Amino acid sequence: MANELNQQRIIDEFLRCFRKMLMDPELAGELVRIAKENISEPNAYQRIAEEVSNQTTLKIQEDHTEADRMFIKLLMDVVKGDSQLY
Repeated sequence: MANELNQQRIIDEFLRCFRKMLMDPELAGELVRIAKENISEPNAYQRIAEEVSNQTTLKIQEDHTEADRMFIKLLMDVVKGDSQLY
């Protein structure tokens, strides 16, 4: 039961994030720009999380939730995949 509640919480967090992205068409571009600017940093994961919170309407808590971690990793994967296309 607790695992199901945790999974639902993660899904709910992702849905809130996606809603924001759909409501603000420029947000996705900002997220990708932030990831691209920080992907080569030694502490890229933390830098991206901080900059997303500082520069966008998405706020990532200092203590990252599972949904936060999945979102940042997904963003990093998108940027890494994008750079492999060229």
